[in-house]
Amino acid sequence: MVTIVGVGPGNIMLVTPYAIEKISKADLLVGGKRHLDEFSYIKCEKIAIDSKIDYSKIVKHSGNIVILASGDPFLYGIAEVILRYIDKDQVEVVPGISSVQYLCSQLKISFEDLKVVSLHGKYYDIIKVLKENKKVAVFTDNIHTPQFIAKTLLNNNYTFVNIHIGENLSYKNEKIYLYNVKELANEKKEFGLNTVVITCGDI
Repeated sequence: MVTIVGVGPGNIMLVTPYAIEKISKADLLVGGKRHLDEFSYIKCEKIAIDSKIDYSKIVKHSGNIVILASGDPFLYGIAEVILRYIDKDQVEVVPGISSVQYLCSQLKISFEDLKVVSLHGKYYDIIKVLKENKKVAVFTDNIHTPQFIAKTLLNNNYTFVNIHIGENLSYKNEKIYLYNVKELANEKKEFGLNTVVITCGDI
């Protein structure tokens, strides 16, 4: 049996009791290093996710296999990847709080009509998305940074939006920033682990 567990934005206090129960029964625990570090007290075999990991072999491991997912497994998460290698009837997915949900809660912004996109390793026409939506959340990466987004907006004269950046969300060093497009395009700071929410008007 494979269980994919959403462990939220980072802070272990935001992991659901049911998720903790499933993790505690793992014979094999798979996840990013920072996730595995949070559960160092679990006595089982552990495999850190890296670029060479072979999920086709992972899902064939004996016993209870628990795969840790950042945020929620089905919001640009690992669940769809795992389902390429195993029948869905053999998988349980435990939802978690996404960084988008968390950031919107901190900003007091509803995400009922929020469009969520991911720039992880790919191009997305952010201008087109913003023209169709007043609120857009963006998952960034080391190339498509908050500054990259701001420069894209600036180059297209799309400067009338606010850009909210949640850095190290739910951790003790959490910081939430508000920029206009020109300010962020010229910002020299390198943001840590972050999620971006772009809003139009006075939202």
